[in-house]
Amino acid sequence: MRSVTAFRSLSVMMALLVAVVVGPVVATAMASPAHASASADADRDTIPDAVERVVCGSATCATGVEDRDGDGIPDATEVPACGDTTCASPTSDRDDDGIPDYAERLVCGSDTCSNATEDADGDRIGDWVEFVICGTRTCADGTEDYDANGVSDAAELAACVKRVNDLAVTGGAVALWVAVAAAIALAVGVALRTRRRRAGTGTSA
Repeated sequence: MRSVTAFRSLSVMMALLVAVVVGPVVATAMASPAHASASADADRDTIPDAVERVVCGSATCATGVEDRDGDGIPDATEVPACGDTTCASPTSDRDDDGIPDYAERLVCGSDTCSNATEDADGDRIGDWVEFVICGTRTCADGTEDYDANGVSDAAELAACVKRVNDLAVTGGAVALWVAVAAAIALAVGVALRTRRRRAGTGTSA
């Protein structure tokens, strides 16, 4: 009788031990399987598995240079930007700031949200520039020169940015100074004419 009671007590203790030690591990594994993570990257090529599946059908098949529509934007960049391999445009720029809409979406989530100064890795290459050059916000090192013209791609792209607000302020200031100059010139012209008339009147008298 005592042996049966001892066996039952031992069984209860083992069950509790399993529940306390093994339970959380199993629960964690079930709650967060590798394939459930949006950032899972089975082959560690910096292209998320979910993106690779859209690009070519498996989690390890993309090379990063696939470009189904031949628009110069790799499929692995188009998919996270707008959902498929042909949806982004290299020339679409809704706010006319020199930053393509697809790059702005990757940087901050909309077509018009980037101020061109975002720099996640602090390397002085804007996030949008890095997305355009190589597909992530931390992949460029500033030496890329795909057209081999001696000017880095990062510098060329950064030069395309239009500071819309700054340009508006500058344009307003220039317009103001032009108006002031015109008013001064008009006032001087009127004064000179008046003086000449008076001089002419005095001569004839």
